[in-house]
Amino acid sequence: MRIRDRIKSDAATFKRLDKREKMLFVWDYYRVPIIAATIVIVLVSIIMLRLGRNDTSLYVVMVNANNEVESTIIYDLLESGGVETENNYIDVETSYTLRYDDVTKTDVDTVEVLAVRFGIGDLDVFAADEAVFESYATKGAFVDLSLFIPAEILQQNEADLYRYKNEDGHEIVGGIWIREGSPLYEAGFYRGDALIGVAALAQNLDNAIVLVKQILVH
Repeated sequence: MRIRDRIKSDAATFKRLDKREKMLFVWDYYRVPIIAATIVIVLVSIIMLRLGRNDTSLYVVMVNANNEVESTIIYDLLESGGVETENNYIDVETSYTLRYDDVTKTDVDTVEVLAVRFGIGDLDVFAADEAVFESYATKGAFVDLSLFIPAEILQQNEADLYRYKNEDGHEIVGGIWIREGSPLYEAGFYRGDALIGVAALAQNLDNAIVLVKQILVH
């Protein structure tokens, strides 16, 4: 069937459907271009945003976090680790929601947005509850912190380390726990246990390591 005939046929079918059936029709037949268009829009938006933030020194994304929290804890931790933040921009994003147990509470664009951000290195530090964090850990999304944080610090904080086997079968320290007593927990970003790690494609790797290290030792 020629494209023109296919369009006419789809249009005729579409007119006969009720509102709910029309929505299902569009999704069933056009979900691939819809998803592709969404990804393109997200990618362009992120690139344009980055072009306007050339002085950004760290991108932090916290999924399923309390987005009403107003805190300087990220800046405080970086400064305690020796990072100068006065003239740099720290991007802290807490608006994303992703629930595997209840999709009705999930931002429909979150999966696509995070895929793009991980893929182009548009986030340096990632935090989420265990289920979400683990889903990205299994995809090799995080660096092995044992390669960057001194062994003695890791040994002193063993209970707070999140270890797992990577795609090559090697055990790595891919994240650290955010629990009661942790700076981010006490600041109110999470009301339950969560995890934080450094993205494998982090553009600001040094600052990301400093932040995670300071969270671990505080």
